[in-house]
Amino acid sequence: MKTKFFLSVILLVGFGGASVALANQDRVNAEPSAQTSAEKPIVWKATLGTYKDSVTRDTSTDVNVRGSAGDTRFWVGYYQEPTDFKQSRFGIEQATGLASYGKLISSVQVASGGFLGGSLTWDGKQDNVDGWSPLLGWGRTNAKPYVNLNFDPNDSLLWGGTYSQRQMGQISLYQIFDDRFNTGQRVTHLVWRGSLPNSVSLVVDAFHRSGATEAGEAKVSGNGLATTVELRDYFVRFAYDQKANYTQANITRLAVGFRY
Repeated sequence: MKTKFFLSVILLVGFGGASVALANQDRVNAEPSAQTSAEKPIVWKATLGTYKDSVTRDTSTDVNVRGSAGDTRFWVGYYQEPTDFKQSRFGIEQATGLASYGKLISSVQVASGGFLGGSLTWDGKQDNVDGWSPLLGWGRTNAKPYVNLNFDPNDSLLWGGTYSQRQMGQISLYQIFDDRFNTGQRVTHLVWRGSLPNSVSLVVDAFHRSGATEAGEAKVSGNGLATTVELRDYFVRFAYDQKANYTQANITRLAVGFRY
């Protein structure tokens, strides 16, 4: 455990040392709550990711460390491009149980460059209960530059639903769309989360996006696929995003990490 902790610290220092902020990646389809205990009140997760741009051929890097303590999650990270752009980020997320109505997930993110944002998401799924449940969400920022690592609009509405079945796993179908800047940005996700033999977990996220970078500009559309494979405390994630950030660029993402 000590070795993994020091590796996480080295990753953060090696990529700039400044406190960093993660994009709001867990607005929906959040991973199950980490199992904490009196001896281990916080479960940590360290991730190192790279992002390859098909147009510029540049490779950007992101590193982040997340902590999970019961219904509270918090994270610190750092993103850097080969150019001069870099951003430090910090965020915190709180899940509040609503008895038989699921839970309300609230989050706040801050980042270097003056960014401030937050979101509210209602996940109607009850723990250990199979069947259909709704997803509704709303996000707002102060419109400062912010690197969203999922390339979904930050100022947006979210709606969709989830179907859970113990043997099959969990399927989520939801859409996130811009409701503020008239860009027409819209991303539809179909996500399956399940378990395979030998303690292997799998998450597959197929998505379609359409919209423009700015209001009045030409719209683009593209598809993407992200797959995460977890084996006990280790995981690897690979994704291919067409028309990322509603530009002509296709981005290939690779991330590896571990929990401790």
